[in-house]
Amino acid sequence: IVSTSTIADQVLIEIIEPERLLAVSAHTLRSQASRPYQDKIGVEHARDVETIIELRPDIVFINNFIDRRQVQRLKDAGLNVFDMGEMRGLETLFPNIRQLAAVVGEPTRGQELADDFAAKLDEVSEDIGEQDRRRGLYVGIHGDRLYGGTAGTSFHDVLVAGGVIDMAAEAGFQGWPAFTNEQLLSLDPPWIITNPGTERSLCRHPGFEALSACRSGQVRSIETALLTDPGLGILQAAEAVRAAVYGNEG
Repeated sequence: IVSTSTIADQVLIEIIEPERLLAVSAHTLRSQASRPYQDKIGVEHARDVETIIELRPDIVFINNFIDRRQVQRLKDAGLNVFDMGEMRGLETLFPNIRQLAAVVGEPTRGQELADDFAAKLDEVSEDIGEQDRRRGLYVGIHGDRLYGGTAGTSFHDVLVAGGVIDMAAEAGFQGWPAFTNEQLLSLDPPWIITNPGTERSLCRHPGFEALSACRSGQVRSIETALLTDPGLGILQAAEAVRAAVYGNEG
């Protein structure tokens, strides 16, 4: 088996014998230098077509953002390619786990993994009542633009599992909205989750010193590798959000 998907990397190492997994995404090797992956070959998505073909795997797992020409080359070489589709947070993660497990012949292990993951995710903030949940949203800065991550993304799922009411989703935003200054000021979140290094620059943005989160010092950063993980890392990211917003409460 060859995986060019970080999600498939994480799931497969949990449900199959490690020796069945020949290669994983290079991103996984760089970000998770743990023992289960240390003897695996790293591939940069489907761009390493020749490397993948030489391995002659029974199946190659991909996500649908891969260049379709590269996928066709894999198919032309006679390889079975399984496209896991879009990544939209938990909405697609649970079906992906079950699909992967079915394809590799381990449906029971896949269901057990999905059930265990769901239970642990629920536990992160189950002790926080709805009336006690804090309100906030995710904001990132890319160049001179402000971006959110809300309904339909793993960022939204991380916030909710961490005990935070996603104000961007409440306001009808979806996906990765580009916020205007006026929109963010209008939302005026009491809590902001962002990437490391952005906390101070966000509050120095013209006019943003008036934001409730900036006035009260309630802008929190979460490790980028966790925050951007659309797979099983959602659990750790949610735990990090819970700790950042609620501290030792609960």
